[in-house]
Amino acid sequence: MESKTINEKRKALLIQWLVFLSRLIVGGTFVFSGFVKAVDPYGTAYKFEDYFAAFHLEFLSSFTLLFSVALSVVEFLLGVHLLFGSYRKSTPRLVFLFLCVMTPLTLYLAISNPISDCGCFGDAVHLSNWATFFKNLVLLGITVFLLYENARLRGLYNREVQWLTGLYSLVFVLFFAYIGINYQPYLDFRPYKIGVNIPEALAASEPQHEFIFIYEKDGQQQEFTLDSLPSEEEGWTFVDRREKVIESTRPQAPAIDEFTVYRGEDDISDEILSDENYRILLLSPDLERADDSEVDRINELYDYCVERGYAFACVTASSPRGIVTWLENTGAEYPFYFMDRTTIRTIARGNPCVLLLKGGTILRKTAPSQLPDETQLTQPLDQLDYGQPEVYRPRHRLGFIAMLYVIPMLFLLLTERTVAMIIGRVKLWRLNRIRRRRRAEHEALKAAEAKAAGASPRPEETDPTPTDVAAANEEPEDNSGKPAADEAAVPAAESSAPASEPKNENKKQNEIQ
Repeated sequence: MESKTINEKRKALLIQWLVFLSRLIVGGTFVFSGFVKAVDPYGTAYKFEDYFAAFHLEFLSSFTLLFSVALSVVEFLLGVHLLFGSYRKSTPRLVFLFLCVMTPLTLYLAISNPISDCGCFGDAVHLSNWATFFKNLVLLGITVFLLYENARLRGLYNREVQWLTGLYSLVFVLFFAYIGINYQPYLDFRPYKIGVNIPEALAASEPQHEFIFIYEKDGQQQEFTLDSLPSEEEGWTFVDRREKVIESTRPQAPAIDEFTVYRGEDDISDEILSDENYRILLLSPDLERADDSEVDRINELYDYCVERGYAFACVTASSPRGIVTWLENTGAEYPFYFMDRTTIRTIARGNPCVLLLKGGTILRKTAPSQLPDETQLTQPLDQLDYGQPEVYRPRHRLGFIAMLYVIPMLFLLLTERTVAMIIGRVKLWRLNRIRRRRRAEHEALKAAEAKAAGASPRPEETDPTPTDVAAANEEPEDNSGKPAADEAAVPAAESSAPASEPKNENKKQNEIQ
């Protein structure tokens, strides 16, 4: 019997560890997938557009940004609740339903292959369609296990505060989605990062070579480098020489695939990238859908560039009709160049976006709302904050993201009992307030009915209110604050009292006085 109990405990412990690992795998995958989508909502929106175009659903293209944010929020919240063990029954069910939809969809995408990259991890990690399908298949199998066994391991937070973790997670992920929509992604996973020199990124690395010399001694051959050649006096005989590529310097693909700008039919990419002076490019993949709310700032910046001698141009993939529409709406006077739509979207998010270059190096990627106004454009660019290179430190930003989420969650974990007590008190206060309001409404309704009837109802004819019921259950008190005798005892006392009792009572009252 004792050995059976020990085996059951070991089995239970093993299942708990498996549940913990399963939560970690599935929840961590959902958290990562949701966050990298939220930090770059335009990237996911562009992927939705590609899918809608492949499936002939172009009428949904207007909602791509909404779908992008919604998908990232759902994935992030499901992952957080699964990691924390919150809502132990409902969360695995929702994850299971989500994967039941996505797994067949990714299988179809793997077979038909309309788009090479599924975009499930944004630009952070690129997976093929088949890799995505097998990933979802593994997650689905683990989720089936959690459907039955997730309740065996308690959650990290109490039930009273689990909704707070979800609420803060929602605010957290929407905050970074807001930054990505209105400015630029807080984390940039694309090759056109701030600080990248485009000509260097376009060039493929050349491998380095070294010569290997083969010598023979006593019938055995040995390889030597140029710096360690043996002496022939020691009996070494030269045999052969060959060239060898250094492993650490093997050729690598360029970090940037394309950066081609056309002025009409002329390729002016080298002209732009070799300019050692400041150059500002207004990037727009589609001018017909571009936001013109900050056109005054753009025009003021163009006038400033003309005055100071800086090159300014709009680079777009729009048709001539789109350019004409933009000119009519904004009164723009700057020239227009052309670039591939995908390249523009990869360089910078938003429509439009302002790119600051110097010597082919990306100094800034700015939303029009962040541009300096005419009151700030009073000095050359090298003396303005806008002309200084923006510092992009991915490790620092990752640290800030971790602190922004971990510290509040840790604080809530340490104070969850206090928070739960406060929440309970607030709930009780709200409940009492609702009861008082309903009681007042009930009394007002009775008063209105009595007034409509023309006479106030007699006390014995009115229905008892909750206050009356509560008062009936309590012992009544006289003016002195002492409880009165039971009503059942009053008739008995009156029937058994002698005729002389009133005199005795009067005597007692006189004594008291």
